[in-house]
Amino acid sequence: MDASASLVEGLSLLVDAAPDAMVVVERSGTIVLVNRHAERMFDYRRDELVGQPVELLVPERYGERHARHRERYCENPHARPMGAGLELYGRRRDGSEFPVEISLSPLQAGDRTLISSAIRDITDRKRAEQEASHFRAVVESSHDAIIGKDLDGVITSWNSGARRLYGYSEDEIRGKSISVLVPPGHDDELPETMQRIRAGEKVDDYETIRARKDGTQVDVSLTVSPIRGPDGAIIGASSIARDIGVRLRYQEQLRFLAEHDALTGVRNRRRFERDIAEQVGRFRRYGERAALLMIDIDGFKQINDTYGHKAGDHALKEIAAALQRRLRDTDVVARIGGDEFAVLLPYADARQGAIVSADLQRIISERSVQVKAGHSLRLSVSIGCALIDGDTNDDEAIFAAADRAMYADKRRDGQLFEPPAAA
Repeated sequence: MDASASLVEGLSLLVDAAPDAMVVVERSGTIVLVNRHAERMFDYRRDELVGQPVELLVPERYGERHARHRERYCENPHARPMGAGLELYGRRRDGSEFPVEISLSPLQAGDRTLISSAIRDITDRKRAEQEASHFRAVVESSHDAIIGKDLDGVITSWNSGARRLYGYSEDEIRGKSISVLVPPGHDDELPETMQRIRAGEKVDDYETIRARKDGTQVDVSLTVSPIRGPDGAIIGASSIARDIGVRLRYQEQLRFLAEHDALTGVRNRRRFERDIAEQVGRFRRYGERAALLMIDIDGFKQINDTYGHKAGDHALKEIAAALQRRLRDTDVVARIGGDEFAVLLPYADARQGAIVSADLQRIISERSVQVKAGHSLRLSVSIGCALIDGDTNDDEAIFAAADRAMYADKRRDGQLFEPPAAA
């Protein structure tokens, strides 16, 4: 056995002990040695590979190029480390391809130059890199603000959605505390949130307020999730913030429309009935008394019949405005029927209810409502008052009592509708 053959035989023992797939070739590219890892990786038996050109293990489209690279390398053989920046692929027996990293080392066996290739399948790593790249692209293109921070609240990542929402660039904000986004009055939120994150909890759809770079505030919905390291330990938190200002304003508009009279802007009957029910409940729990006024416009049908519904609508708006100007912010005004209004006076007793009723009748009687060009008229109202106190049985009873008082007032005063007067 010559020296080179003895060296090759000795190499086979080392090659088999290597942790990576090993393929040893001659300058010509003929395979002289492979280890068991290479057999498994390429799905060939050893005796099927030895003596074959190494291009057997290279995708066909790269065959000629690989041969040229191999020839140039053999002209100046040198150690080349694993992962030298080339996109390399291996080919299995069935023709399937997979990405690899290869490190090359020259071996001198007598007058023979052998090339040792350590080959590593990087399919999993490539997949992870592609997934990470895809994830970064998704995060960066998201309209939501996506922020990473460590367990001390220091910002570690910041996407373009966060820049648009908060006004800070990534260079300005990275390394700063997330507390710069928290306005006064919300300081206790961060410690509580981070405590839940450290416990492995996720905070879903938490609605709060955050501060922009220019000092303005924005309504946001936050979802905060723990970030875990390779060992499963929690190392930080990821928060997704969405601007919900438009949604909240829209919801507020819908709520207003659902609870207010479209013509006058005061409460509607359904919302007012809830106000009365709540007030009855407050009396039962805390002894908080109140007065309910029922208000009916005298002769309103004649206004509509004589001047039309447009004039009637104008009169209703004038009365609603007059009621709101006279009453306190804590008082509640509602339109509960065509020409009927109601007022809830919290903390009022019978005397205060009577004073307010008389005052409202005076104010309305002093107002002139223009019904058409050159013509205006004065209005009058009948008002009944009932108390929410220990004698109140339920919500319906208080409405009925105020209604009876209002009709009694109407009978006392008679018809107060006045014919039109010249403006």
